[in-house]
Amino acid sequence: MATFVNDFFRRVLPRSAAGRRGAVNEQSVERLEPGTLRPMPNEQIHVFIKRIDNHPVVRTEDKAATASCWKTIGVACLAAVAVVGMIVPMAYGKLAGYQIERSRAEQARLEHEMAQLEALENQLLSPAVLAREADKRNFRESSPETLVVLNLEHNKSTALAMNQAPGHQAPNQAVVVKK
Repeated sequence: MATFVNDFFRRVLPRSAAGRRGAVNEQSVERLEPGTLRPMPNEQIHVFIKRIDNHPVVRTEDKAATASCWKTIGVACLAAVAVVGMIVPMAYGKLAGYQIERSRAEQARLEHEMAQLEALENQLLSPAVLAREADKRNFRESSPETLVVLNLEHNKSTALAMNQAPGHQAPNQAVVVKK
């Protein structure tokens, strides 16, 4: 790479009146003594780095820039609130839609379960099943002597039984079977 730079200087830069091209001295390159190292490429360039200390320098406050920054922050916050304000109702609508669909599915499931239970209840309350269960448990029809009649019209308290003769029924009276 260094030879490319030197070659570039030889070919591109014009010769000066002293016979030198650009910043490269060809005579110094040709007069190297044997056993010495050739010069570093571009060693004639001197770079000086000056340290600059800005510690004591105080930045002046720009009130217009500060106000502009706070206005920008305020507008950004308002825009964020507006965007969230527009998104929240849509998200709530979506969630409510999901909840409605879950409720509909639950209603359909419960209606199906209720239909199954009603079918089972109708099956269990059929006269044939009830007669079979009555025979199995030894239930008999009661005789008129074992019936006790309760007068519901005169007595609204919790006392249910009245002392009456068996077989005598008054209107609006309930019948209780005594075993």
